[in-house]
Amino acid sequence: MEYVLQRAGVVFQWDDSITCISYLSRTVEIDNRLYQYRKINPELWIGMEGIEQRDNIAIAIPERAFLDMMYLSSGNCYFDNLRPLSVKIIRELLPLYRSTKLNERVSKLLNIKL
Repeated sequence: MEYVLQRAGVVFQWDDSITCISYLSRTVEIDNRLYQYRKINPELWIGMEGIEQRDNIAIAIPERAFLDMMYLSSGNCYFDNLRPLSVKIIRELLPLYRSTKLNERVSKLLNIKL
């Protein structure tokens, strides 16, 4: 999530660990790189909405990474620049989460009506 958001210019802080969405939570170190697996509702990680395939790797688009981060952190996260995110795409992806609380957090942060 952080990697995608850094590349999109949404967060500026560098984090050399890679966050992956999985069916369980754990941290693994491979070749001196930290991989953090974060557990998310299986209904969310099975769906491929907002996920692209690149070189045999499934990677989130910035809007999906933003929503996953908001979902997993209960909104306790910081974003430096929200302008690169498409509100239209966020609105399309939000129903996947089936979370009133997430809708409220996103609506408040982006100052939009959902």
